[in-house]
Amino acid sequence: MIPTATSAAHRAAHLAAALVLPLLLAPMPATAGITIVSSENAPFAYTDKHGKIAGVSADLLAEAFLRADLAPTVAIYPWARAYMMANTLPDTCVFPVTRLPDRENQFAWVGPLSSNKWVLFARADFTGTIQRLSDAAGYSIGGLIDDGPSVFLKSQGLTLDLTGDNHANVKKLVNGRVQLWATGMARGQILAEEMGVSAIKPVYVIKEVEHYMACQTGISTGVVAQLNKALDTMRADGTARRIIDRYERRNVPARP
Repeated sequence: MIPTATSAAHRAAHLAAALVLPLLLAPMPATAGITIVSSENAPFAYTDKHGKIAGVSADLLAEAFLRADLAPTVAIYPWARAYMMANTLPDTCVFPVTRLPDRENQFAWVGPLSSNKWVLFARADFTGTIQRLSDAAGYSIGGLIDDGPSVFLKSQGLTLDLTGDNHANVKKLVNGRVQLWATGMARGQILAEEMGVSAIKPVYVIKEVEHYMACQTGISTGVVAQLNKALDTMRADGTARRIIDRYERRNVPARP
């Protein structure tokens, strides 16, 4: 149920409380409200030092929900679980998700939120040449289960060594268990830095894509329309640009 209009302070308090990372999120009935889930995916969504969910996509959605007078429950999970939840649980959404043709009818879509550049990373000592995507077919490629780059590469006929954790992909790349790793440019750079890994490099840009929030198809069409309208007004009044600029000033590419 969408609540009626309340004061801005009251709505802000509700949203701030909702953005605190829960220790456990049980399946919720549709009447309990909207649940949005994500994974640790800086700079788009991540848990900050205060235990709150931050990131360019998370901040854009927080403002959109506030303007739509909705207070979601928000939680971080491993990506495969978060994606599955939005596919199966009522009134549940996952972000950030790339809107691919194979996914179009699986979800109701809110966005776009931010942009992402999919790349293939290799070790710094990689001497191969990848000038087109088909050139990658001769190499072993690591990827994340149900992640956009992995889904796309599989649709193009490439074989991937998939895992549920991108930390494992970094380790496999460094240890030579895979020769390439398919992921987002910013995510790959940030994760490698966090893990103390410097000897990797992007060797091929797969494509540039836009991120959305993907909701279970049974969600109210009115809720989806409210959130998309809120994002439209945020782009029109400059709020979206200001949120994105906060992350771009940190040399993190993220634009709608």
